[in-house]
Amino acid sequence: MTLGRNAKQVKHTVRNLVSSLIQYEHITTTPAKAKLTANYVENLIIKSKKHSTRPEALKEWKHLLYGKLYNQDITIEKMTSEFIERYANRASGFTRMLKLEPRYGDNAPQVALEMVDNTDREMMFWYMAKVVARLELQGLEADPLTKKNMEKVISSKENGEAKFRETVQICKENFFENEADLELKPRFKSHTNGFNRQTTNFEFVPRE
Repeated sequence: MTLGRNAKQVKHTVRNLVSSLIQYEHITTTPAKAKLTANYVENLIIKSKKHSTRPEALKEWKHLLYGKLYNQDITIEKMTSEFIERYANRASGFTRMLKLEPRYGDNAPQVALEMVDNTDREMMFWYMAKVVARLELQGLEADPLTKKNMEKVISSKENGEAKFRETVQICKENFFENEADLELKPRFKSHTNGFNRQTTNFEFVPRE
């Protein structure tokens, strides 16, 4: 994948995105760049975990990372210590991609690429907390898919359940202050058949 650039430009573009993702654990970019970045980061974490078994190998791997990353004083330390510890029980799937609205101006597609189980800015964690907050205020029960996604975001996080409940309360206080904010109910899909029919009946408004 060339991204409309020559090999040298692609190398520096991906290296810059990878370094930003490691440092901030969340970036916004196009789907094509996000796929390249995610693959690169996943490969680096797998190799870092492999080299961490021997101190000599880890030391040599750190020297190699100087040629692969920018902001080495931050990124190399996170890659060879924090990420190894955080993803010790994960074989893969260290990143998550979420689709966003098209970019303002040129209407280019955008995605959010984030590190899984990060503590500072995990978009999926906050998204699920907001969904649960809305459901609880409406007196509705979460559907199976929502429960499954909720388990995903809290299962590998330290004190995940307590942090999730704290975030749900924050969402209730900041996003749903007025009753008007709860008028639009989420559309659940039925899991009892192969057509995923929506369980809520909606009226078709004729054109005037």
